[in-house]
Amino acid sequence: MSDVTVSLDNRVRLVTAVLAASQWPEIEQQQTPHAVHPHSKQTAYYVESATGHTAVSTLNNGLARGVPLADYFTAALRCTWPDFIPQEPLPASLAGSIWVGSLPDFYRQTNLASFWQEEGEPWQTAYEELRAIFQNSKLPTFLRKLCGEELARVVIVPTVVYPLLQPVLAQTAAALFMILPPAKAWGESPPWPFGEDPGWVIAQSCFHLAQHFLAGTLAQMDDTQHALLTYAAVTLCLEEEFDEAEAMTYLVQKKKEQNLPNLPLAVELLRDYLAERDGRSLLELEW
Repeated sequence: MSDVTVSLDNRVRLVTAVLAASQWPEIEQQQTPHAVHPHSKQTAYYVESATGHTAVSTLNNGLARGVPLADYFTAALRCTWPDFIPQEPLPASLAGSIWVGSLPDFYRQTNLASFWQEEGEPWQTAYEELRAIFQNSKLPTFLRKLCGEELARVVIVPTVVYPLLQPVLAQTAAALFMILPPAKAWGESPPWPFGEDPGWVIAQSCFHLAQHFLAGTLAQMDDTQHALLTYAAVTLCLEEEFDEAEAMTYLVQKKKEQNLPNLPLAVELLRDYLAERDGRSLLELEW
């Protein structure tokens, strides 16, 4: 796997604008009430007149049927910009859908190009902060060591619109894209800037990327084993990326938050495994 790269992508940014006009913000607030980035509010206001557009109504119908959010980002990223001509098969849930074909018209009708030009600073700031965090990151090396093989290229794409609670992974032939929102702040404050907590950025990235690359292994574990392996991996990644103090803070937090009294033992078990690489699989360890 090459170094993790950071990129702004207009296809991702357009999907977030469609989400801002859709029922997604309400759905997300029902999951966990939270304040949003100021640019999210501005985007929602700007596209308010487009709530009846085909791109929005089709997405709303898909969300109601349970189509995963990741499928929409994956479909968009498998198309060209700005005409959204598919370059590889779309997710099965959207294979016969008119959704990607409606995106260019949504982009033109809302005049998003002008809005983005006027409101580009939040995106550029997010890009620059993440680029600084990942510039010399040890995350790619750690993930290779954890998985024991070369992995797909990873592109981190910041978002300051929607979704704002969880990262979204989208796989294309060229790379694995991780759409990364900033950290939820306390109370009614807007999300924390990426640059204010590099530890959180690396922890989130390692957590979700490890789950993706180890999906086959994790599927054969029970819930407790799954959690122990994933949180132990993040702990060791933080130790390599920063220091023992950063790792210990994370370990103590997750041990309590996730009710995992054996997490310290899991960390040492995984540490020994990564040091020895004696041919055993992660499934053979006594989690």
